[in-house]
Amino acid sequence: MGFLADKCTIGLFTEDIIENCKPFTCGKDEDMDEFFRKDVFDYNHGLMSKAYYFLDEDPSEIVCLFTLSNDSIRIYDLPSSPRNKMWGRTHHEKLLKRYPGVLIGRFAVNKHFAGKGVGSECIEIISQMFLDPLNRTGCRFLIVDAKNTSEVIRFYEKNGFNQLFKKEIQEDIYTKPPKDDLEKLERMNNPRQLETRLMFKDLLE
Repeated sequence: MGFLADKCTIGLFTEDIIENCKPFTCGKDEDMDEFFRKDVFDYNHGLMSKAYYFLDEDPSEIVCLFTLSNDSIRIYDLPSSPRNKMWGRTHHEKLLKRYPGVLIGRFAVNKHFAGKGVGSECIEIISQMFLDPLNRTGCRFLIVDAKNTSEVIRFYEKNGFNQLFKKEIQEDIYTKPPKDDLEKLERMNNPRQLETRLMFKDLLE
């Protein structure tokens, strides 16, 4: 099936794993490495997310790490164009205010396994986790706050994700609603570049 499925083992990422494995680095993002060295366990203990690992055949080598948490897409808060597109995807179901999803919060591949298709295979395995009949909750979408760089956006697009908004200003107002019309006008006249972009993958596709 693939390297992760055939050669690796998956499990919950705990302090014991990091203590018994070689130091993990994705080689690109020090903040990401720092998160998985320390902050991830605060998120685990606070029930804010669940972190998972894939270990190589050498059980001291972490191949990739990712976190999952519950999320949703707020349909009624969307501007008309993306709202109609989302309703077009879900027109056979009840028109809900929110459609259930799961957030891939943090996602990193060991630099020694970069460029080998590990990231794409991991996304496919996560998709299958929520399509499994034994999954105990409904989940229509995978959601990511993708780092706003061409390389990262292309990776997720290659793996079936779409940007929720074409324009960054729409996303800025959606994710951080303005206090009043004056603030909305000011932000629209002076849009800022977002650090991340909201993207989603429809699991029924």
